[in-house]
This record gives sequence, structure tokens and C-alpha cells, in this order.
Amino acid sequence: MNRELVEESPMRFVELAEQDYEQFVRSSERCFFTQLPAYGDVRSAEGYRVERVGLCEGETILAAATVVYQPWKKAFLRAHISYGPVVSGQGEEKAAVTAEFFEKLRQHIGTDKRVLSIRVTPLVVRRFYEGSEPGPELDEAREFDALMETMGAQRLDKEFYDSADVQVRFSYVKDIAGMSFKEAAASCGQVVRTGFNRAGTNGVEVRFYGPDQFDVLEKVLQHTAERTDMHAITDSAFHYYRDLMKRLGPDEMMMPVAVLNTVAALDQIQKERETIIPKVERISDMEAAAEAEGRALGKKQRNQLKEQRSRLEVLERREKETLSVREEHGDEIVLGASLFVHSPHELVYLVSGAYAEFQSYYGIYLIHRAMFEWATSHDVHRYNMYGVTGDFSEDASDAGVLHFKSQFQGYVEEYVGTYDLVLHNKLASALGAVG
Repeated sequence: MNRELVEESPMRFVELAEQDYEQFVRSSERCFFTQLPAYGDVRSAEGYRVERVGLCEGETILAAATVVYQPWKKAFLRAHISYGPVVSGQGEEKAAVTAEFFEKLRQHIGTDKRVLSIRVTPLVVRRFYEGSEPGPELDEAREFDALMETMGAQRLDKEFYDSADVQVRFSYVKDIAGMSFKEAAASCGQVVRTGFNRAGTNGVEVRFYGPDQFDVLEKVLQHTAERTDMHAITDSAFHYYRDLMKRLGPDEMMMPVAVLNTVAALDQIQKERETIIPKVERISDMEAAAEAEGRALGKKQRNQLKEQRSRLEVLERREKETLSVREEHGDEIVLGASLFVHSPHELVYLVSGAYAEFQSYYGIYLIHRAMFEWATSHDVHRYNMYGVTGDFSEDASDAGVLHFKSQFQGYVEEYVGTYDLVLHNKLASALGAVG
């Protein structure tokens, strides 16, 4: 049963029953995972106060959000809505519902004098970028800015890499709506396609690990943070991700791990070599016969011979490398690991890492191949590779990360950012609960 929080007709502001809340957010076109019921359950289990609130007209839910209350200075709280609320409708209708939702949210939360402010990061796109070129600002973003200004909210001049409680403002996204795996793969850059094509040829298998094997991901991420500019993942973040994985289950949160089996890799190399050598010998015989007759081998055969000999050289190098890896690390080696979370029509690439010395085995690309296969068979419209800084220069701290993601040939979404809606101005300012 939904409990009414703010009494006013015709729209009611209520605390939603979990079943009603879940049905609404999962039926939406877009809902980030931080607005799924499992997210609220994890935060509640961590000791936070959590509410699922909604704006209703009759029995129809028009907007909903998970609100998490962060303790502040022991006696006070700050309310957070991460990538919400989820709002139905389009255009003017959606704008009106959004305005009504925030007005009633402020009325409801404002009754508790311990809550100093509401920090909200809506999933509202300000503009799209093609490469580093920004597109026009979208109407919905301007309308949301105007609403926040009307309500007296302050826009934070911080990014996710400045503060742990500020959400990502720029995401790298690839639209794969309606695509088959073959079509989605073909729409990526050459490096990605080359990596995808390594599947089944280099002894690498992508396995899906569960939360009881989370230490594998932890070790990979720690290694990656030590050798790059990537921020180290805190212990609390690891606990949060693991708990979220347990609550969402293997169909909603996945940990793909690329594992090299050196025995399989060497076997594949030998099998390919055995198919090439007879071809080389046959064309070599043709070349010798042609020379004996005083003529040159045909151009097509010469090119084939060159390609096959070149391939044998590649196989020899790969064999030596794999034998060396096997001698030092054993028969099975983890190459890299990632964490993905699924929400309506969206797959988010949360975190990832890889061991630098094994990059030639394309482990991360094969992980993405496995996830492209999953996404294209599960009605995913957006393959969201998540946070980038928004700095497109070569000197950016994440220039390498952006370069990697750009190989998938998507685009950057810029969201409107994070706002603080102060409820008790003097007290909030004195305690530093905003900004």
C-alpha cells in the first residue's frame, strides 16, 4: 500500500510500496541503476535511511525516486537522489510533472528539521558530443535549470573526481538499439573489431564470476590504479558493489573475467600452423616449378605466399610469448575483469581493469565482445561506458580512457549536473552542508 506524504489534490505525493515502485521504474524507457529497488535495499542495509517516493494522479504513478539520507555532522541529514527522479511523459507534460514532484518533495522533506538539503543529480541530458564537438543545449536541460533556479537550488561546481558524493556528469555511450551482435560489432572501430575477432583463437575465455569471487576484480583494479591515473577504489566501494551484485543477481549485475588458458592457446596455435604449412608448401612448389620454366609465379599466388609466411611468423612470436607466460604464471591467468550493471534498456560499464603485461591477448576487448553479445540479445538500447571527465584535450587525466572508449564509436552525453536544494539556509550554510 502506498502511504500519502503530502495531502493535496489532484496529485498526491506518496511513499510507494516496493512492488509499485519497481513496476513503474522498470517500465520506463530509461532508469539508471541507482533508482532500482536493489540500490535502495543496499543503502538501507548499510544503515542509511531510504525512502521510495512518488507523485501520483489517482492510482497512476507519474514520477518516482529513491531518496537516500546521508548523515551529516552526526545530528543532521542530507537527502540524495542519484540520477533521478524517473518521470513519465514527454515535453511540457513531463516538465510539469517534474516541477510538481520537486515542489512536493521539498514540502515532504522540509518537515524534518534535521534534513538540511536535497542533493539531486537528474538523468537529464544537457547536450550530446560527437567527438569533442558539443551539440546544442537541449530544451529539457534548460527547463530543469530554470526549475532549480526558481526553487533557489545551487548548481555544484564539482565533478565526480573531486568529491565522492557528486555523480558523473559526462558518460560515453553507444546506441545499439535494434542491432544484432554482428551489426553492433561492425559499427565499432577497427581496433575493437580486431579484438572481437580474437575470440576462439588465442586461448582466452570470458567467464562470469559471482560475488563470492569479488577478490579477483579487487586485485585487477588495484593493479590498474597503481599503474594509471585511475582513482583507487575504496574498501567501502568494493563492499557496496559486492552487496549490490548479491541483491541484483547474475542477470542484472555481471562480473566478466578474461582468463587465458595457455594450454588451449598453444594448441590453437599449433592447429592453425598445421593448416598453413601445407598451403605454403603447395605454393612454394608452384613457385619452384614456375622458375624452372623461366616464368614468374602469378601475383595472386605471390601475395598468398607472402601472407601465409607472415602468419607463420606471427604464430611463432605468439607461441614464444605464451610459453614464456606459461612458465612464469602457470596454465591459467586472469587478464582483466569488469563490472556491468543492467537497468531498463541500458547496460552500464561500471569499473574495469587489466594486467598491463597481458594486453596482447585482447582480454578487455573480449570482455566487451561477451557483453555486446549479451546486450544485443536483451533489448539493450544504450551501451553506457560511463564516466569521462569531459576534458577532450590530449592533456586530460583520462585521455587514455577516452581514447579507448572512442574506439567503440559512440558519443558523449553531458548531463545537467548536481544541484543542492537548501531547506534551512542559515543552518545548512553554517554546517557546510552545501557546495
